[in-house]
Amino acid sequence: MSTSPFALRLPSLAITFLLAGTGHLLAQDSQSSATGWLDWRGPLQGGLSVEEGLFDSVQVGGEGNPWSYPLAGRGTPVIADGRLYALGYEGEGPDLQEVLVCLDVRTGKLIWEDRWSDFLTDIIYDRYSIGSPTIDPESGDLFVLTTAGLLRRYSPDGDLRWEVSCMEELGRLTFPNGRTGAPVIDGDLVIVHIITAHWGKVEGPARDRFYAFHKDTGDVVWWSTPGTGPKDGPYSHPVLENRGGRRLLYAGTGCGNMVCVDARTGEPVWRYRMATGGVNASPVLYGDHLIAIHGRENMDSSTIGRMLSIQLGTEPEDGAAGPALLDREDEAWRNELASFTSSLVLAEDRVYVTVGNGDLCCVNPRNGEILWRHQLAPDQIHASPVFADGKLYVPMNNGSFHVVRPSDEGADVLCSVQLEGACLAAPAVCAGQVFVHTTERLYCFGTRGEEPAWSAVPEEGRPGPAAGVRLIPGDMLLRVGQTLELGGSGKIQVRTLDAMGHDLGAAEAGLIEWPAMIEAGSPTSGLAKSVGAGLLKVHTPSGVAVARVRVVQELPWVEDFESGVLNKPGDQGEKVAFPPGGWIGAFKKWEVAELEGGRVLRKTLANPLFQRAMSFTGHPDMSNYTVQVDIRTDGNRRIMCAAGVVNQRYLIQLIGNYRALQISSNDERIKEQVEFRIKPGVWYTLKTRVDVNADGSGVVRAKAWARAEAEPSDWTLEVEHAHAHTHGAPGLFGFSPQSRYHVYLDNYSVTPND
Repeated sequence: MSTSPFALRLPSLAITFLLAGTGHLLAQDSQSSATGWLDWRGPLQGGLSVEEGLFDSVQVGGEGNPWSYPLAGRGTPVIADGRLYALGYEGEGPDLQEVLVCLDVRTGKLIWEDRWSDFLTDIIYDRYSIGSPTIDPESGDLFVLTTAGLLRRYSPDGDLRWEVSCMEELGRLTFPNGRTGAPVIDGDLVIVHIITAHWGKVEGPARDRFYAFHKDTGDVVWWSTPGTGPKDGPYSHPVLENRGGRRLLYAGTGCGNMVCVDARTGEPVWRYRMATGGVNASPVLYGDHLIAIHGRENMDSSTIGRMLSIQLGTEPEDGAAGPALLDREDEAWRNELASFTSSLVLAEDRVYVTVGNGDLCCVNPRNGEILWRHQLAPDQIHASPVFADGKLYVPMNNGSFHVVRPSDEGADVLCSVQLEGACLAAPAVCAGQVFVHTTERLYCFGTRGEEPAWSAVPEEGRPGPAAGVRLIPGDMLLRVGQTLELGGSGKIQVRTLDAMGHDLGAAEAGLIEWPAMIEAGSPTSGLAKSVGAGLLKVHTPSGVAVARVRVVQELPWVEDFESGVLNKPGDQGEKVAFPPGGWIGAFKKWEVAELEGGRVLRKTLANPLFQRAMSFTGHPDMSNYTVQVDIRTDGNRRIMCAAGVVNQRYLIQLIGNYRALQISSNDERIKEQVEFRIKPGVWYTLKTRVDVNADGSGVVRAKAWARAEAEPSDWTLEVEHAHAHTHGAPGLFGFSPQSRYHVYLDNYSVTPND
């Protein structure tokens, strides 16, 4: 039911216009407002519904269970205007796909679906759809972040309006746990929480970041790096509020912090280091306090996990660099409860949470006193309770589902039923019904009533005087030959902001400083002349607006690494050069060095964290191309390296330790290999192409041979894929076990298949 993303997104990747807070510039088909359960945490952000008259007990397959749908999932469904949207997955091995379904909420009948295959991730054990869609209350459109990092906007009827590949465009990193969470819609922004290693000294290192895109175009508005080096993948869902005239966002991070970020500008306001690992549970707001919980080792003791209350209102001192750093003095209270990812619920002046041993706990938010604990299951991992009609609806990891009426004296369990599969999500409550997704089925419980109105948290405060400016898009990806132009509709916008990030309208552009790879044309336009990355700076009366620009090659291209100046210190003290700046994920992982009288691209060894490197060198909409590269590895008979290329979201590599030529995408989905014995110090040539058929199936082909010999006429390995990747950025791959031996690449070419 989806259209191609390329007619919608890609022609405007670098020069699309973008509204910056005052009104929409891009009209959509669906402009009627939506009501219902639009976000996985619900309309009040904390797993709380104000509905009344909900059921006390149900029977699976009987009374109070009007329908269920056979779809495995690990996230929360969302509901609007009589339709339910849910993420799930179906199939096995190479045929497993993530699925977005739209169901009739009354009958559970399928209205439409869209499917996609995983690519280039580290996901294991089918850990898919650990996230939820989000519905825009203004347009009714749907936003989804897939496991592979595709941020997509759909119409209610399943038309794909735009797509951003966060992995290929922003350097989004992947982790085996598969946790993606859900996008946050706030006004004209859609905000996602991801870990990226982009380009440059600031954004290049891997960090837990927030990215705000304009919901109508997919263009980057701002990004924020409020923490430090991550220890875990991000999963904490942000909560928002208005405080001190600002729109603020709070969330836990993969670096163990609870952070506060300005939701209009991305400016980090404060952070508090809670744990040695990631803080994955979502917090709740309680008056002038933020209540949070985590399940990792504490910073000030060897104990695991803690719930605490942080006093709000702290901001950086005037002139201070970076966010304010909070400490124990900013806590109102703490207790010993621990939760890894199960999030908090605040209702009727009590906080509820399920913890690792399967207990449901009740806490007084005023002082942190644990009023009671009641065990519902042997354990708990991701699932979170929901409070509605004076009751808690509680799914547990073992697949049990409970209806509990809490009081200060304890938990009155009204009903407990066993569902198929495990529960890893929070329920959704809408129009008298409760929806629970398990790793086997999606269940609907209760009797349908009237759909309640959505009650979003409005932005407060009046715009003040001009205090700054920004460019929109703030991060751009271009091909050589594309033009950048500042101005009105369809061009880069220069917007004036007040001190709180409110948009005051278009700014008057003065001097333009183009990055080195952009050649100035007219006074307000520039042409991308070469591959590279740099900053576009536009001077205005209110300050200098800055945007990041990355330029990649257009087909065909050949890179022999012979040009450039060797003026940087390398691994072994000799002079080297950086790889092309437009290659994402390459900085400090690869270097151009001399070898045997010529120059090659060499895998760096200085940082053990970079023993594995995947770098993208082209545009994510590229398709039907052939990649060829020369490969040489150092090593010995016990330890050899692996190296190869990415072609259309498939990884093709020569693996020294396995003596194999391998084609994969995700190792548990597609991984086929044939014997190919490589020796250290010998150059080999690797060649690969992907062909996609009209029915969506495809074939990935690869061949390898000693460079000193003639190219073989036949392909060494051919892998069929029923749901082939139709496009994707080319790239390079290198793996140096323990960072002991170098990998070398040379004569890298990407050419059209025909």
